[in-house]
Amino acid sequence: MTQSQTDVLRILEGALNSNGDLATAAAKLADDLRQFFISSESEQTASALLWDLWAVLLNVVRIVPIEHPWHAALVAAVEGLRSTGRPVVGLEYVFDKWADDYAPKDLDTWKRFNSFASQLLRDDFTPWIVLPYWEIGAALETPLPQDSAILECKLWVATEWLTRCGQLLRRDMASAEALGERAQASIAPGPLCEGVSPQSPEQWEFWRSRLAELTRAQPLAEKDGAGEDGAGQAVLGGASLVRIAQAIAVMDAAGNSAQGL
Repeated sequence: MTQSQTDVLRILEGALNSNGDLATAAAKLADDLRQFFISSESEQTASALLWDLWAVLLNVVRIVPIEHPWHAALVAAVEGLRSTGRPVVGLEYVFDKWADDYAPKDLDTWKRFNSFASQLLRDDFTPWIVLPYWEIGAALETPLPQDSAILECKLWVATEWLTRCGQLLRRDMASAEALGERAQASIAPGPLCEGVSPQSPEQWEFWRSRLAELTRAQPLAEKDGAGEDGAGQAVLGGASLVRIAQAIAVMDAAGNSAQGL
């Protein structure tokens, strides 16, 4: 761990272990980090500090349960830091964490990463707008994994993005301002969504129909693990079904808003 990473960790520990409430802890953390950046003497130093910030931040995020107050405090702190005009995006480091590796021991970590990132995505802050396309596509545009834990995780992540960012994503898909060619290629729809343009209302409708289909899925044993389209079938737990219903409700509301209803 570098000295600046040690300093960031000290700042995080000091703020999160303070006696104040969540809002106070988040404000203190944002202010302490802002002062930390001000101490940088050059743009190059600031860039290195940004890398170190995200290296430590995401390593803390990976071990803090989503329901723990610290998770919300970390989100609020980054938002507070961003509101001051300080650079807060270490995109290279953030994207480096997004490897499609669903080892069972990492599933909770993967949920925490995605929940954290989804809470920061806003209309005026979309540096990682490709992430929901990747994660929703991985869950809904590809055949279902045989491992039930991985299946539930993929659906949890997809519904997290849709529930938290559904309105933003629907507007993004209806926007005339398309992503760059490289980004478009990176979000090409999966095999179950073949022939559908990326970042399009048609892709949105596919996601919605796929979620509805999954709520009616049959046991793997009854369908030999795959339907005629190779999409696969599985029995989902009650928690997944609730999350899917919530995501569909958000999608329907977003669709109505897009149509001016």
